[in-house]
Amino acid sequence: MKKRLIQVLIFVILIAGIVGYMAIDKMKEKYTPTTEHMDLYTYFGVEEDDESVIVFLNNVKTEGDAMAKDGKVYISLAMVEEYFSENFYWDESAKQLLYTTATVLYKYSLDSNKYSVNGEEKLSDYPVVISKGENIYLSMDFVQEYADVQYSFFEEPNRLMLVNEWTDVEYVEVNEDAGIRKLGGIKSPIVIDAKAGEQYIYLNEIDEWTCVMNEAGVKGYIETKYTGDKTKKTLISNYTEPVYSSISRDYKINLVWHQVTNKDANANLSKVMEGVTGANVISPTWFQMCDNGGNIISFASQDYVNKAHAMGLEVWALVENITYSKSISTYKILSNMESREHLVDVLIAEVLKYDIDGINVDIESLSYEAGDAYLQFLRELSIECRNNGIVLSVDNYVPSASTYHYHRKEQGKIADYVIIMGYDEHYAGSPESGSVASLGWVEEGIVNTLKSVPAKKVINAVPFYTRIWKQTPESEAKDKSAGVLVEDPDSKYGRYLLTSEAVSMSYAQQQLKKNGVTPEWQESVGQYYGEYEKDGCTYQIWLEEEESIAKKMELIRKYELAGVAGWKLSLQKNSIWEVIDSYLK
Repeated sequence: MKKRLIQVLIFVILIAGIVGYMAIDKMKEKYTPTTEHMDLYTYFGVEEDDESVIVFLNNVKTEGDAMAKDGKVYISLAMVEEYFSENFYWDESAKQLLYTTATVLYKYSLDSNKYSVNGEEKLSDYPVVISKGENIYLSMDFVQEYADVQYSFFEEPNRLMLVNEWTDVEYVEVNEDAGIRKLGGIKSPIVIDAKAGEQYIYLNEIDEWTCVMNEAGVKGYIETKYTGDKTKKTLISNYTEPVYSSISRDYKINLVWHQVTNKDANANLSKVMEGVTGANVISPTWFQMCDNGGNIISFASQDYVNKAHAMGLEVWALVENITYSKSISTYKILSNMESREHLVDVLIAEVLKYDIDGINVDIESLSYEAGDAYLQFLRELSIECRNNGIVLSVDNYVPSASTYHYHRKEQGKIADYVIIMGYDEHYAGSPESGSVASLGWVEEGIVNTLKSVPAKKVINAVPFYTRIWKQTPESEAKDKSAGVLVEDPDSKYGRYLLTSEAVSMSYAQQQLKKNGVTPEWQESVGQYYGEYEKDGCTYQIWLEEEESIAKKMELIRKYELAGVAGWKLSLQKNSIWEVIDSYLK
């Protein structure tokens, strides 16, 4: 019995030892950090591929499209345009990428080492622009040179680190060799072996773990006890914004548009200028875009220019796409390199031939798809204007969501003057009657333009016309296609045909007087208003005259704009010139 008891005791001790050893081993396993390392391909969830690139923007992984090829890294043109610069233009017609500075036009051929500088052919060491499928890619070396972005590139796997926000970044120093793990826990695999003295981007802290990232986009967790001081570094851009020299007069611009529809109308210059005082620029509507090849019809006249100069007027000839809008495509003209460059060439040739001082661009009803091509046209035109001392001014609608593609901010860089067409708030075909240019609407247009364009370049245009609005009861309307049918339960007609006629300042006042109406001032609109009944119809007029123009001139002074423009000569009362001049002095 004693011997058997000893055997049992030994067996129990042995079992206890085994159990204890296993418990200790489990405890050791539980509290001993793993030394397992995670492969970076596994970490990023990608397969080995020589061309594919993971893209980070300001230390955040993004869906950006990039590729590596022949030792160079390329980024998609779409991403460049979205995040870094609008200055690169892909010309599909020529299969070339264009980059325009103040005086130079660069052209880079697709999948080729060929490029040109202002037409002079050159060769680069590598293709700047390549394609993959339908996508276009630009060399990051090229993009970094011409846009406010910096990059670094890492391999295995390929990672492109992009920075375009120049802010403070917080770093934390590692004070002892340690592993940075994928997740916060000692059993999570190591993704970086950190060395004492190294610094990592500090992200946040969770319990006893600090989340960090290295410069190659690898993020992980290190035990906080292995970290030390935090410091901030300010990221600094080394990009120099292109300088566009501009022609700027040392006086306020007082421009008047002169509508010229044929060459014979040039002879009326002296007549339309009778009684006009203070104006220093005249803009005749001389150049009409007439076909999709970039040709124009020109009414330019040397005699007109000579007379205008003798009157102390600069001549800024206007080019427009309105007259032949039904037979031309502004998109086709501007998006095709050959027709766009031809348009620039013929405009500059006409200006130089007749000693014209400037070009006034009046491109209206621009489709959204033509927006980028329009901007490229202005860039290319601006180079020739700048090289020849020609003033470039561009007409714009009052800003709205539907005209964002006119690129006012870029216009403010490359053009000498940006003109707001501060009229047609209510226009021919408008679904409601109202002022052509109410004061609040005009001010809003100025304020929103100044968000993109410096005041020293902004000219606000005022109307020399108004509209006579006519409400004809539906039952009396003979041609319902002549206007807009309006359903208005508050009106005495219920439904009526709304039409309008643009008339001169004097004619509108005469009509009110003729019908025995004394107009009343509407402070909210900044205009006199009158209405009357005639032949069973209602007529409404918001007058443009001395006081309404004075209110608009107050805005030009208030916002310290570059001047005023007026559409159009012969519609104004000559008494307004003294009003305009008093605000410009």
